[in-house]
Amino acid sequence: MGLRSERGQSAWEFLLVLPFIVIIMLVLVDFGLWMYKWVSIANAVREGARYGAVTCAFANQCGRSAGEIQNAIKQRVVARAGGIFNDINKVEVGWVDRNGDGANNSRGDSIVVRVNWDNNQLLFIPVTVGVYSCADMMLEQTYTVGGMPSIRPCSQ
Repeated sequence: MGLRSERGQSAWEFLLVLPFIVIIMLVLVDFGLWMYKWVSIANAVREGARYGAVTCAFANQCGRSAGEIQNAIKQRVVARAGGIFNDINKVEVGWVDRNGDGANNSRGDSIVVRVNWDNNQLLFIPVTVGVYSCADMMLEQTYTVGGMPSIRPCSQ
């Protein structure tokens, strides 16, 4: 009679634990998706900063004015983000005077590209989690276009 009363006990214990296992798995999937988006945006920001530091310094390579160059770098970031976001207004681009010569477009200065994007597309958890990434790259060449907009460095 002792064995008969314990029949099905393990099935009931499994049913009690199953919701917790499912919730943990769903949270892990959401975290994995968020990490994928964060890494993709970080890579896109770094690619945009590198593009601005190396390619855009030469005349007419990215544009003829500071605004055109900024727009070309923003479009590069969005194109490299893997379709995660497509709003170039979420991308900030600016230059920092690192060598103290009064201009922020000289060799040795840096370009800063940052994205601050609200990720509200989690599958199972109805919260908004921000994705922030910033890249600061030293200019390899002096820009032929002057009057670049200033921005605070990533470290501030």
